Amino acid sequence: MPFREEMLVSLASQPQAPGNESSSVLLDESLWPLVVVRIGRTVTTEDFEAYLSTRSAYLRREEPHLCIFDARQVHMPTAQMRQRYTDWLRDNALQLRHWMLGSAYIIESPAVRMMMSVIRHFAAMTTPFVVTATLTPAVSWAAERFQEAGLTQAATRIRVHYALPSS
Repeated sequence: MPFREEMLVSLASQPQAPGNESSSVLLDESLWPLVVVRIGRTVTTEDFEAYLSTRSAYLRREEPHLCIFDARQVHMPTAQMRQRYTDWLRDNALQLRHWMLGSAYIIESPAVRMMMSVIRHFAAMTTPFVVTATLTPAVSWAAERFQEAGLTQAATRIRVHYALPSS
């Protein structure tokens, strides 16, 4: 898989002051096939649709990848967004099973953890996943998944980038 130059995509519908990304979705694919999704405190419907569109584009690449969802700032999304995400997961289930090596969720809020569990259940998600409260175990899990899938270079790049021990 080719290494991609640093790619940080902000899907905020409104311009953000530097360092004020609390109301946006940021996707970092600089370590592709690892995608780190940082979800702000509040996300507009427009931003959420742009996020789903970008995720669909990743699936159309037809390359194995893994997402880390940093949802530490997330407050409870609207019922409409939860339903839209569940529908998107169902609509893309085949591609997700084929191309997603797994998902790591960084979630501190018990309510948001429960919401994610319910969404995964109703969308019948079968890809491996882990839920952690911090970045380090999520990244470590991701590196292990890449290693298990034979993507050794990706696993090594992630370990080096995040200063994780080799396994």
